[in-house]
Amino acid sequence: MSITPQAYSRRRKFSRWSTGLTNSQYLKNVYSTSFGYTDTKKKVPVGSTTAILASTASAVTPQTITTGITQPDVPRALTVTVGGTAANVLDSTIVITGLNVEGKTITDSFKTTASSTGLINGTKAFASVTSVFWPAQLGTSATITVGTQNKLGVYHRLIPNNTTVKVIQATAISATPTIQGVPTVVADATYIENNLVTPLTAPDGTTFLYICYQYDNWLVGAVNDGTSRAGALYHTSTSTSSTSSSTSTSSLTTSTSSTSSSTSSTSSSTSSTSSSTSSTSTSTTTTP
Repeated sequence: MSITPQAYSRRRKFSRWSTGLTNSQYLKNVYSTSFGYTDTKKKVPVGSTTAILASTASAVTPQTITTGITQPDVPRALTVTVGGTAANVLDSTIVITGLNVEGKTITDSFKTTASSTGLINGTKAFASVTSVFWPAQLGTSATITVGTQNKLGVYHRLIPNNTTVKVIQATAISATPTIQGVPTVVADATYIENNLVTPLTAPDGTTFLYICYQYDNWLVGAVNDGTSRAGALYHTSTSTSSTSSSTSTSSLTTSTSSTSSSTSSTSSSTSSTSSSTSSTSTSTTTTP
């Protein structure tokens, strides 16, 4: 077994490790591990029920609200709070439209109940919000506000079942970081906006947050007598990362090792204040 450390930049204070394992002379085992992180690059405030849209009155005709919207400080899930006169509220679906961290349009639906007020939590991380659609209500005395949760978005798709997530906090860029307790994680390998991490210690505006995640994969190849390519193992790993014009930066590293060779590939993405990009990297290792 061999372990090779490679330090990340001083600011991030992380290390990457590549491990190679030999099981027997001809049985090929391949172990790959991917490590990524999302850096908020700012002190994250606690979620607020009015962070996105202040109190807005209902109408007897449908409304598409595009003004008075404040953008999320970091990618995070949203809330809708229904208030005012409950008798004016109908069964309806409020739809928020915006962009995910890859700059793609997403929507989240918030269902209201007739003659009922209260808080409704969303399930998708928004990097920005473009509009709020509120169907016609029974009167003009009901209200809604749109806010943010402490469920934070990340810049990579997390793999369910074998992903480990840690939240690291620091009071300043130069301060010694500390690891929080186990966060609550929602992982989705398909839709990046569905990946949510809720820190055990709620954001309060005093700490920078680094959401780090690692997942592993084991592949076992057929026995090869060493004289032909029969039973050769072909292993392909693909990682997709993205950046946006909001406030986070992320990086993903994938390392692969085998009995005959060891390769590692790194793809990095950084945020820009003016544009949103998406990148995909694929590495293939063939072991005869």
